[in-house]
Amino acid sequence: MTREIYREGLSGLWFQNIVLFITPFYWFKSILQRRARYMAAGDIYIHRFESNFLGALYAFYILVIAMYGGAMGYLLTGKTMEALMVKPPAQYTVAEKKSVVLFKEYKVLEQKQSYQKLGPNEQKRFDYLLDLKKQNKIHAYISYLPLLLFYFIYGAIVASYTILGGLFAAVITDVIQGLLIVFLSIVLIPVGLIKVGGFAGLHAHIPAYLFDLFGTAVNSQYTWYFVAAMATVNLIGLPPSDFTTGGSAKDDMSARMGMMIGSFSKRFMMIGWALTGLIAVALYAGQLSDPTMIWGHMTKDLLGVGFIGLMIAAIMAANMSTIDSQSLMWSAAFTKNILLPLKPNLTEKTQVLVGRGVILIVLLANVYFATTINNIFVMFKYILSVGTIIGPSLWLVYFWRRLNTKAVVTQMLLSILITVIVPNVVPSLNFATHSQRLTQQTYSKTVEFTTKAVDADVKAGRADHVGQKIRKTTVLHPTSIYFEKVVHENPENPDSPLVGIGAFRPQLFFVSLMGFHLEHMIRPQLDTISFAFDVIFPFILLFLIGFLTRPNSEKVLREFYARVHTPAVADKELDARLVQEAVDNPEIIERKKLFPGTSWEFWKPSALDIWGFVASWVIVAFIIFLYWVLVHIGA
Repeated sequence: MTREIYREGLSGLWFQNIVLFITPFYWFKSILQRRARYMAAGDIYIHRFESNFLGALYAFYILVIAMYGGAMGYLLTGKTMEALMVKPPAQYTVAEKKSVVLFKEYKVLEQKQSYQKLGPNEQKRFDYLLDLKKQNKIHAYISYLPLLLFYFIYGAIVASYTILGGLFAAVITDVIQGLLIVFLSIVLIPVGLIKVGGFAGLHAHIPAYLFDLFGTAVNSQYTWYFVAAMATVNLIGLPPSDFTTGGSAKDDMSARMGMMIGSFSKRFMMIGWALTGLIAVALYAGQLSDPTMIWGHMTKDLLGVGFIGLMIAAIMAANMSTIDSQSLMWSAAFTKNILLPLKPNLTEKTQVLVGRGVILIVLLANVYFATTINNIFVMFKYILSVGTIIGPSLWLVYFWRRLNTKAVVTQMLLSILITVIVPNVVPSLNFATHSQRLTQQTYSKTVEFTTKAVDADVKAGRADHVGQKIRKTTVLHPTSIYFEKVVHENPENPDSPLVGIGAFRPQLFFVSLMGFHLEHMIRPQLDTISFAFDVIFPFILLFLIGFLTRPNSEKVLREFYARVHTPAVADKELDARLVQEAVDNPEIIERKKLFPGTSWEFWKPSALDIWGFVASWVIVAFIIFLYWVLVHIGA
């Protein structure tokens, strides 16, 4: 979150805090997970859809998410560590010195562009430097840390205590690491506020538009419609499928309260991260070539040597605590849903060895993707898209009786093709990366806007005092439509062919075939359309095939929906008896349904359902109000 606020202003908080808008839905997600009464996420495919193949597809999905999600943790940790180990300029090589000098020149031209139009030669030079920046060839400073070596050492540490210690080791380290994460969340705030001059200092150094909770097309990626699209795809990608932890509560109310209290506690903690991001903007705006390095840069500048060591431990712990516990889930999913159906007679010892091998393979994949994608924001958007492989069917299954195996298999296979295979295969095809059609970019736009002057504007002579209204200019540079980036094949020659690099986005290509002129759009609009495709396309497939094909067996359907409509109770024997009664007497379920006699399985909401959901939205509104208060302190 701090990284995105440093890059985009306060609206960058939605990078991580989009979960705020989906938290009220946990009021229902929590009891769906508990009522399903499964042990692992793959169980729902094997029982409800009567398909071991779907269980294997789910395990494949888990491994894909693990590879990309873990890579994001590696990248965050590595970039932060790089910023803590900066090489003195006197030790730069000739190439390193040139890289830093070119970055400073780029920032000078970028700043000049914000208040006057660049001359033809300056614009040509700026375009050249922008091309180099897209390819990560210019840097604010040089680090001692060899990033690839660090990734391997980091992965080896995680692998050693996870593989050798198993679940117990993961639990113990998670407790310790959780305490370090709390420390990480608050330690920079008081020191940073003192250095910047308190809250009044924040407003003296940060332009007013960077305090907006939602950006505009002029100043931020995080427009209201992009945030809404991100929240929707995130909600769809987080279905009620965490049966291992979510299904461990003793009854419905325990499941609800545990999930809601834990989730909202994290949302309140994010307010501190947002404030840290604003401090970063005030102190270091424009100083870094990679915003991912901001936490390490702040730590090095604001804290003493001893605290820096503790911060290093906290940063590494924050990502390790996620990787270690999830790695056990990856290996278990592979062993149970892929390996055992193929080799049912394997010994337990062999299963453990194979599971450990899977952990090693995923950790190596983390290293590979961390070195190839190299952009947290791009990686995060990709993970959200991948979530729609399983999300639509695992939401719809609770509420639509006609959803069947054929529909889910077709949807998952096509979603894997669109979100996993095509984006990673197309960039390896030379004819595609050099295609004039696929290397299209949006048109450049220059936008003028009015804002309040900050201290830097006064010092530069653009205003008489802080707070005076002045005119500024923002240039929306051409952005790649289909590839992650488009650069000149030879940066030294602006007339050289354009080349697409990074992941390919087939979603936008399909939309362009419908006649939409994407070159007239801006980046938030392109991303919103891409997410809309990710959400809508799977549901169209599921409904269409579900209506045209036969449902699963009546026996399984009665068992599953008897569970969904029967509240979980703590007494196991009573709980089993209540479910069996609902199985044997379908009229019990029909009386509870909102639409009896149909294939829709929505239950009649109780007062607790309604008021709990409403109360959750009240808390969401209160948290947003706290952000509003935060940005007005010292204004």
